[in-house]
Amino acid sequence: MKLRNQFEFLFMGKEEGSFLENYSYDLGEGEEEAGQLFVNVEIQNNPADAELIAETIFDSARKIFFSDLEKDVYSRFEDALKEVNTAIDAFKAETVSHFIGNLHVIIGVVAGNELHLSQTGDAEAYLVRKRYCSIISEGLSDHSSKKEETFSNIASGTIEPGDFILFSTTRLLRYISKSDFIQTLKSQDLVGSLGDLKDAVTPEILSKIGIIGMTFHEGLSELTDKEKRGVTEYLEEENPQRARHAKIKPKKLGAMLSGLGDKAVYYLNRGLRGMTSKQLTKDKILAMLIIVIVLLTAVIWYVKNNGATQREIAKLDEVLTQVQDEVNTASLRGISNKDAASSILDDAQKKAVDVLNSGYHRNKANELLGLIEEEKTKLDNITYITKPKVIADLATQRDNISALGLIPYKDHLFAFEYNALYEILLNKVEKPVTIDDNETVVAGAYDDDNDSLLFATKSGKIIDYSNGQFQFMDTSDGAFHSAISIDVYNGKMYLLDSTTKQIWKYSRNRDSYGSAEGYISAEDLAGLGDVQDFAIDGYIYVLQKDGQIVKFDRGAKTDFTIQKAPLDELSAPTKIYTELDLNKIFVLESSKNRVVVFDKDLKGGGAIYSGQYVFDDLSDIKDIFFDKDSNRLYLLGSQKLYEVET
Repeated sequence: MKLRNQFEFLFMGKEEGSFLENYSYDLGEGEEEAGQLFVNVEIQNNPADAELIAETIFDSARKIFFSDLEKDVYSRFEDALKEVNTAIDAFKAETVSHFIGNLHVIIGVVAGNELHLSQTGDAEAYLVRKRYCSIISEGLSDHSSKKEETFSNIASGTIEPGDFILFSTTRLLRYISKSDFIQTLKSQDLVGSLGDLKDAVTPEILSKIGIIGMTFHEGLSELTDKEKRGVTEYLEEENPQRARHAKIKPKKLGAMLSGLGDKAVYYLNRGLRGMTSKQLTKDKILAMLIIVIVLLTAVIWYVKNNGATQREIAKLDEVLTQVQDEVNTASLRGISNKDAASSILDDAQKKAVDVLNSGYHRNKANELLGLIEEEKTKLDNITYITKPKVIADLATQRDNISALGLIPYKDHLFAFEYNALYEILLNKVEKPVTIDDNETVVAGAYDDDNDSLLFATKSGKIIDYSNGQFQFMDTSDGAFHSAISIDVYNGKMYLLDSTTKQIWKYSRNRDSYGSAEGYISAEDLAGLGDVQDFAIDGYIYVLQKDGQIVKFDRGAKTDFTIQKAPLDELSAPTKIYTELDLNKIFVLESSKNRVVVFDKDLKGGGAIYSGQYVFDDLSDIKDIFFDKDSNRLYLLGSQKLYEVET
């Protein structure tokens, strides 16, 4: 069954600084089966780039959706959303904060009797079918992770003759009841219905809203002259931007638009039926008096309620003024007192979120929340690195490599995986050498006293690599303790055992090691949490899985206080790095793609938070190394080695 889709654009409300636009596209007369593309968009808090971002979203979707008409409609729409996500990510990558504004967007396609749509932000799509209304975009942008794609879910279903579909840049049911909404849109007079909706909603809204309305009829006849005149005369809106073009065969889709089933609207249509001016009985006069009383009561309630609403709006406006003042205060206070500034920003953020959740002053609240995030970024001295320099691609030697660790060796580096070693010299990756065919390497370190590389294996073996040869080492104990991390300092090998939480120290003989000595005292060992990694500069710093750093001096726990701690504290770190004559401690938190930097407090014995580097383009960072001579930070991914100048 072929359906004719009549659609119109509508903007209503007051200007408030955000960018709104509606777009549509099809391939023109005779190509109806290819489908129509609709984009309903609002962008807040980015006046400089909003128009370009909106047009890029539309152009990206249009280009892909109509590029291969042999595919089914759903596949073309899914490909179009992927292209839009890529374009949005590219915009974010060009900014330091990765913030390009608050996006409230619906992208939808209609082909035959199929509807597919995706949504982000507060934008919503509604279906009015007969006497029922359903929010068909509900749940599409319920992201469980901040790394979720902008458009990640699709709602699909079939359209029936008489359906009224409406896309809105905001949640309309905040301003109108569902029953009134259905009553407004139940008519198939698209222009009149949109006009009635505008009259009903405009007095209630404080910002501007973009609307796309669609009605569906059997057949493909053109709009009547009356319909065309009505568009211009009734709405009196600026001409919408439209493009025409299209081409494909509609496929039947099994999923039906869900959510229908709300209670039917109850109409009060009795009382005065049959009443004439010639004959007014007592009953009818009484009915009229009752109606007048009801109307007066409704007017009084409305005036009272509207007054309360205006007072609430004024109160919220005062709250946002306080938030602005607190942001300004925190900006000044942060220069000398980070903790006080952080506390002020937390309070301001809570107030702004409360206003945002109220449904009023949404644009201003979002703008202030963006400013609060910027101030927190300044307080934490965060540097966003979008594209770190790649200095070595290990996959050129083995395409399925999954690197584990990085070992500095004199003037160059070694990378290793579970059974192979890669030498990186002058940014060139040498052919890998096999460490052992049967063992699985878990950690490695450089022994400068013996000019060799040491590897700890999963089965508790130690392998020495020197002069191009690998050999298994022995210990007087007969077997080494298991290790998740290994380091060498002052001629002694240290193994971190995650099971016992102990650091085992071994002295080296010529071709073997003596017996293991427990480094951490029994008293301090009992209070140690789950261990993750360690580093040595004379003291030993043990990194716990909960983000705590415990410092030991000759086996005894010593005070280690972090001053000016980051607002986003370490919660799941993976690596810690420092060394002798290096006044910094680096901690890798791979799950957040960041390296947190601390300055050593040489007087107090603790550390002072310095700043952090965030690498949003990277994922699964395995290891880090800092070259104090060149002030370069090296990061090892599963297949590539990166370099950052600090």
